[in-house]
Amino acid sequence: MNITTKLIEELAPNAAAAKNGRDLVSKNKFSNLKKSEDDTVIWGECAGSGKNPYMCSVDFIDENNPISRCNCPSRQFPCKHGLGLMYAYEKGLTFNSSDIPEDILSKREKIEKKQEKKTQEKETIKEKAEKPKKINKAAVIKKAEAQLTGIDLAEKLLRNIIQMGLSSVDAQSRRTFSTQIKELGNYYINGIQTAFNNLMLELDDVENDKYTRVIDQINFISALLKKSKDYLNSRKENPEAAPELNSAIEEQIGYVWKLVELMENGLWEENAEIIQLSFNNYDDPARKEYIDQGYWINLKTGKIYSTKNYRPYRAAKYIKEDNSIFDVLQTPELFIYPGDLNPRARWDSAGRRDVTQNDITTIINYASSNYADLVKTIKGSIKNPLMDKNPVALIKLHKSYVNGEHLVVEDEQGNVLTVMDMPYEEMKVEHFLKSVIPSEPKGYALLVKINNDVESGLFSVQPLSLITPEKIIRLLY
Repeated sequence: MNITTKLIEELAPNAAAAKNGRDLVSKNKFSNLKKSEDDTVIWGECAGSGKNPYMCSVDFIDENNPISRCNCPSRQFPCKHGLGLMYAYEKGLTFNSSDIPEDILSKREKIEKKQEKKTQEKETIKEKAEKPKKINKAAVIKKAEAQLTGIDLAEKLLRNIIQMGLSSVDAQSRRTFSTQIKELGNYYINGIQTAFNNLMLELDDVENDKYTRVIDQINFISALLKKSKDYLNSRKENPEAAPELNSAIEEQIGYVWKLVELMENGLWEENAEIIQLSFNNYDDPARKEYIDQGYWINLKTGKIYSTKNYRPYRAAKYIKEDNSIFDVLQTPELFIYPGDLNPRARWDSAGRRDVTQNDITTIINYASSNYADLVKTIKGSIKNPLMDKNPVALIKLHKSYVNGEHLVVEDEQGNVLTVMDMPYEEMKVEHFLKSVIPSEPKGYALLVKINNDVESGLFSVQPLSLITPEKIIRLLY
C-alpha cells in the first residue's frame, strides 16, 4: 500500500472530512491497529462519542479504488474514521500484522461478484451498441409533443419578461416568473428551465442599469427555444433519425445521455490516457448545485475535455467532492458527450501513472502555434448563440511582455493576445502569471479561457495553467 497525504486528500469527500480525520490521529483516538500480511488492508478501532469504539478498515485489494468501511452512522464515504485510519498509517503509527478478518474477506467476495457482474454489463453495453437499435416511435413522439408544449409556455414566459421591460421586473413579478419557471420542469425541458433560472439571477445582479449579461442570456434563451422547437419537430416527424451529435442541444433541452447511447454513436474511446490541466469548483445558484470542473487533455489526440461533478445543495455533504489530480489517468473506456469545443467526458474507472517528461512535451506540442487561426476558429464557434462563449484552448508561447496594464503574449508570426482576468471570475491570477512567466517563454504553453467582450470589442484570454518544459503550474486552484 502506498498511502500518501495526496491520496488521502483525493479520497476525502471534502476538506472538512480530511481535517477531522487528521484530528482523530492527533488526539490518539485509534487503537488495536492491524494490517494484513500482504499489505492490502488496514483496520482498527476508533473511539467515538459512545461507549463502544467504531470498527473501521480500508481495503486496497484494488489499489486504484480503495474501499473504506466503518460501522459509524456517517453517510460520507470515506468517513472521518476511515480517513483517520489512513492518516495513522501514513504517519507511521504501528500496525501489527494479522490475518484478515472474516467479515472483510466476505465483503471482498461480494465485491468480486459485483465486479464480475459489472464486467458482464460492460460487455452487454458493447453488445447492445453493436446491435441495431429498436426505437419506440410512439414514445419518442409522445415525449417530443410534451416538450413542445413546454417550449410554447417558455416562449410565452420570455415574451412576458421582455414586454414588461427589464427595468420594470420587480420583486412581485419575479415571484410570478419563478413560479412559471418551476412549472417548466413538468415538460422534460430541465435544461431550458435552468436557462430561465440563470436569467433571473442575472436580473438580480444588475448594477448601474447595465443589462449586457441579461440581454446575452435572453438571446441565448431565444436561440435555444427556436433551435429546440425545430429539432423536436424534426424528431417528431422522423423519430428513427439519429440524434444531434455536433452540438449539446439534447442536454441543453434537458436530456441525460446513457453510456450505451454514447457508445452506439461512436462517442467513446478505448484505453485513453488523460491529464488534468486545470481544476476549479464554483457555486451555480441556477441549478442549486456546487460544481467541480476540470479541464483535461487527451494525450493521444490533443483534444481538451471538461468534466463536471454536480453536488446539489441539499446533498453536498454526502457527495464526494472532486479534487485536483496530478497523475496521468489511464481509463479503459472514455465516454465523450456531444458538445462544442470542450465536450464533457466521463469514465467509470482508471489506473494511474506518474506524469513523465514525454507527457509534458506532448502537451506543449498540441498547443496552438498560430493565434490568428485560433481566433478565427473560436469566433466561428461562438457566433452560434448556443455554443460556449468562453471555450478553453491551449496556446504555444513565443514572447510575453506588459503593454499598459495587461500582459500580452505573442506567437512566432507576431500575432498577439491580451491576457487578463475575466471580469466575472472570482479568482484573479493575471498578476501572479506576470511574476512567473519569462519574457521569452519559448517551449512554454498556456491553457486559457477565451473571452470576447462585446462591449469593448476586446478578444482576451483568461489564464488557467502555465505549462513549462518541466511541469504544469496551475494558476486557478
